[in-house]
Amino acid sequence: MLDIQRLRAFRAVVASGSVQAAATSLGYTPSAISQQITALQRETGLTLFEKSGRGIVPTPAGELLAAESDAVMSHLAHLDGLVDDLSAGRSGVLTVRCYPSAGEGWLPTVVSRLLKELPDVSVRLDLTDAIDPSDLDAIDISIHTDQLEEPAPSVLGRRRVPLARERYLAVVSPDHPLAGRSEVSMVELVEHPWVQEDVDNTTCGLIMQRAWRKAGRTPRILARTSGHHSAVAFAAAGIGLFVGPYLTTTRLGPDVVKVPISDPAPERLSVASVRQTAERNPAARRLLELLAETAREDPGLLDVAA
Repeated sequence: MLDIQRLRAFRAVVASGSVQAAATSLGYTPSAISQQITALQRETGLTLFEKSGRGIVPTPAGELLAAESDAVMSHLAHLDGLVDDLSAGRSGVLTVRCYPSAGEGWLPTVVSRLLKELPDVSVRLDLTDAIDPSDLDAIDISIHTDQLEEPAPSVLGRRRVPLARERYLAVVSPDHPLAGRSEVSMVELVEHPWVQEDVDNTTCGLIMQRAWRKAGRTPRILARTSGHHSAVAFAAAGIGLFVGPYLTTTRLGPDVVKVPISDPAPERLSVASVRQTAERNPAARRLLELLAETAREDPGLLDVAA
């Protein structure tokens, strides 16, 4: 079995680019880091670094080991946190993954209420759009988005709980030609330049592509951004309009205007995927109840049964 301290030193050198920088980051001397690397190479029988100019770079074997060790270090960090929780008397740990806009809109209130009701519970949150089926076993509740027309297949060992439907809205600058409209169609929207969140390979990307096909054309996209916050900033500057789901538009400033999209407007579905073994956990059951309650009370969301 690989020595964890040696692996940490190795990863630090790969990430920082030098033994000196890794030593500074970890609080060791450069000599100690070099000894750890030498011992790891002897332990594995691999050459992990090679000289490049005045420095060193990882070999192909070193690059692969660094990449493949990410999951191991993540699980170790999880175990460290679990030990801390148990030592502090927190008897239950609930792991939750949530897509960012629902994480920002729902989870602060939901988790706050949960912890007040169940103070011995520890909640571990991961706000991401990514859904990797390979690590779902470690997630008690995964809150993600889905298409209404083509929902994702069920996952063995997990229960699917629809939470809410949300419509897409257009976000434009106050001086945009569409700013004064009470509603606008997708056919009209695609005639204008867009600023689009970079979501091509996600559920939201598939929903948007379907909407463009129904509108008969793809709009001219002037900028692609890493998230909806920057897309809204570009829209506020008048560079292009942004079209996003309701939850991405709940905290907008006075420098932009929301315009509803007329039927048929794009919609997405928010879903909780619950590990069936976690449903015995009272904290998991209560979190689901609070999520459903929060979704029902939001006037901007649609009932999943509607």
